[in-house]
Amino acid sequence: MATANLTLPAEFSGKAQFTLYARYDDPRLPGWENKWIISWKVQQLHPWFPVKEMKIHKHFWPQLQDAFFALEKTGLYTEIKTFHRCHELIQLPDSPVLSTHSWGAAIDLNPIDNPMGSQGAWSEDFIKLMARNGVFCGQSWTGNKEPMHFAMVDG
Repeated sequence: MATANLTLPAEFSGKAQFTLYARYDDPRLPGWENKWIISWKVQQLHPWFPVKEMKIHKHFWPQLQDAFFALEKTGLYTEIKTFHRCHELIQLPDSPVLSTHSWGAAIDLNPIDNPMGSQGAWSEDFIKLMARNGVFCGQSWTGNKEPMHFAMVDG
Protein backbone atom coordinates (compact mmCIF):
# COMPACT_ATOMS: atom_id res chain seq x y z
CA MET A 1 0.00 0.00 0.00
CA ALA A 2 1.46 3.33 -1.05
CA THR A 3 1.50 6.24 1.39
CA ALA A 4 1.05 9.79 0.26
CA ASN A 5 3.93 12.18 0.82
CA LEU A 6 2.16 15.01 2.64
CA THR A 7 3.96 18.32 2.93
CA LEU A 8 2.56 20.78 5.42
CA PRO A 9 2.27 24.30 4.00
CA ALA A 10 4.59 26.83 5.66
CA GLU A 11 1.58 28.73 7.03
CA PHE A 12 0.92 25.86 9.47
CA SER A 13 4.50 24.85 10.32
CA GLY A 14 4.51 26.09 13.93
CA LYS A 15 3.47 23.70 16.72
CA ALA A 16 0.44 25.80 17.69
CA GLN A 17 -0.48 26.46 14.06
CA PHE A 18 -0.35 22.76 13.20
CA THR A 19 -2.59 21.95 16.18
CA LEU A 20 -5.15 24.58 15.16
CA TYR A 21 -4.99 23.58 11.49
CA ALA A 22 -5.51 19.91 12.40
CA ARG A 23 -8.53 20.75 14.58
CA TYR A 24 -10.15 23.60 12.66
CA ASP A 25 -8.71 23.67 9.11
CA ASP A 26 -7.46 26.74 7.23
CA PRO A 27 -8.90 30.03 8.56
CA ARG A 28 -8.55 31.59 5.09
CA LEU A 29 -11.17 29.27 3.58
CA PRO A 30 -14.52 30.71 2.48
CA GLY A 31 -17.11 30.28 5.24
CA TRP A 32 -14.51 29.42 7.88
CA GLU A 33 -15.20 32.52 9.99
CA ASN A 34 -18.98 31.89 9.96
CA LYS A 35 -18.37 28.36 11.24
CA TRP A 36 -15.85 29.07 14.03
CA ILE A 37 -15.85 32.77 15.07
CA ILE A 38 -18.36 34.35 17.44
CA SER A 39 -18.84 37.90 18.66
CA TRP A 40 -18.43 37.92 22.45
CA LYS A 41 -19.98 40.83 24.33
CA VAL A 42 -17.32 40.69 27.05
CA GLN A 43 -18.51 43.59 29.19
CA GLN A 44 -21.93 42.04 29.77
CA LEU A 45 -20.33 39.83 32.44
CA HIS A 46 -16.94 41.54 32.82
CA PRO A 47 -17.54 45.32 32.91
CA TRP A 48 -13.89 45.94 33.81
CA PHE A 49 -12.63 44.59 30.47
CA PRO A 50 -11.22 47.34 28.17
CA VAL A 51 -13.52 46.64 25.16
CA LYS A 52 -17.23 45.88 24.92
CA GLU A 53 -16.98 43.15 22.31
CA MET A 54 -14.46 40.97 20.49
CA LYS A 55 -14.44 38.36 17.74
CA ILE A 56 -13.12 35.07 19.15
CA HIS A 57 -13.02 31.35 18.32
CA LYS A 58 -16.09 29.65 19.76
CA HIS A 59 -13.90 27.04 21.50
CA PHE A 60 -11.52 29.65 22.99
CA TRP A 61 -14.36 31.76 24.37
CA PRO A 62 -15.35 29.37 27.22
CA GLN A 63 -11.71 28.97 28.31
CA LEU A 64 -11.16 32.72 28.40
CA GLN A 65 -14.52 33.26 30.12
CA ASP A 66 -13.56 30.78 32.87
CA ALA A 67 -10.17 32.47 33.23
CA PHE A 68 -11.85 35.89 33.59
CA PHE A 69 -14.19 34.57 36.30
CA ALA A 70 -11.18 33.15 38.16
CA LEU A 71 -9.31 36.46 37.77
CA GLU A 72 -12.31 38.25 39.29
CA LYS A 73 -12.42 35.90 42.30
CA THR A 74 -8.76 36.60 43.07
CA GLY A 75 -8.72 40.30 42.13
CA LEU A 76 -6.03 39.63 39.50
CA TYR A 77 -8.26 41.03 36.72
CA THR A 78 -6.88 44.47 37.63
CA GLU A 79 -3.65 43.52 35.82
CA ILE A 80 -5.55 43.78 32.51
CA LYS A 81 -5.48 47.39 31.34
CA THR A 82 -5.65 47.32 27.53
CA PHE A 83 -6.78 45.02 24.73
CA HIS A 84 -5.01 44.90 21.37
CA ARG A 85 -6.63 42.10 19.34
CA CYS A 86 -8.13 38.63 19.24
CA HIS A 87 -9.35 37.35 15.84
CA GLU A 88 -7.35 38.83 12.98
CA LEU A 89 -6.03 37.04 9.89
CA ILE A 90 -2.29 37.82 10.15
CA GLN A 91 1.12 36.20 9.77
CA LEU A 92 3.93 36.10 12.30
CA PRO A 93 6.44 38.95 11.81
CA ASP A 94 8.84 38.26 8.92
CA SER A 95 7.33 34.81 8.36
CA PRO A 96 4.80 32.99 6.16
CA VAL A 97 3.41 31.26 9.29
CA LEU A 98 -0.12 32.29 10.28
CA SER A 99 -0.54 33.75 13.76
CA THR A 100 -2.86 31.93 16.18
CA HIS A 101 -4.92 35.14 16.00
CA SER A 102 -5.91 33.97 12.51
CA TRP A 103 -7.99 31.25 14.18
CA GLY A 104 -9.34 33.63 16.85
CA ALA A 105 -7.48 31.43 19.33
CA ALA A 106 -5.33 34.16 20.90
CA ILE A 107 -5.72 37.51 22.60
CA ASP A 108 -3.17 40.29 23.10
CA LEU A 109 -3.39 42.23 26.36
CA ASN A 110 -1.37 45.19 27.71
CA PRO A 111 0.99 45.33 24.70
CA ILE A 112 2.74 48.52 25.90
CA ASP A 113 3.73 46.86 29.20
CA ASN A 114 4.43 43.49 27.56
CA PRO A 115 6.21 44.05 24.23
CA MET A 116 7.46 41.18 22.12
CA GLY A 117 10.88 40.00 23.27
CA SER A 118 10.52 41.39 26.81
CA GLN A 119 10.29 39.43 30.06
CA GLY A 120 6.76 40.79 30.53
CA ALA A 121 4.99 42.47 33.42
CA TRP A 122 2.37 39.86 34.39
CA SER A 123 2.51 38.46 37.92
CA GLU A 124 3.33 34.79 38.30
CA ASP A 125 -0.08 34.27 39.93
CA PHE A 126 -1.82 35.81 36.90
CA ILE A 127 0.01 33.55 34.42
CA LYS A 128 -0.56 30.40 36.51
CA LEU A 129 -4.27 31.15 36.90
CA MET A 130 -4.67 31.69 33.16
CA ALA A 131 -2.81 28.45 32.39
CA ARG A 132 -4.99 26.48 34.84
CA ASN A 133 -7.92 27.62 32.68
CA GLY A 134 -6.26 26.56 29.41
CA VAL A 135 -5.08 30.06 28.42
CA PHE A 136 -1.30 30.09 27.86
CA CYS A 137 0.92 33.17 27.99
CA GLY A 138 3.81 33.97 25.65
CA GLN A 139 5.70 35.25 28.71
CA SER A 140 6.25 31.59 29.65
CA TRP A 141 7.74 30.57 26.30
CA THR A 142 11.34 29.53 25.94
CA GLY A 143 13.14 31.43 23.20
CA ASN A 144 11.37 34.49 21.78
CA LYS A 145 8.87 35.65 24.38
CA GLU A 146 5.62 37.43 23.58
CA PRO A 147 4.13 38.32 26.98
CA MET A 148 1.13 40.25 25.59
CA HIS A 149 -0.04 37.02 23.90
CA PHE A 150 -2.45 34.53 25.49
CA ALA A 151 -3.71 31.54 23.51
CA MET A 152 -5.79 28.36 23.75
CA VAL A 153 -2.75 26.38 22.57
CA ASP A 154 0.70 26.51 24.16
CA GLY A 155 3.73 27.31 22.06
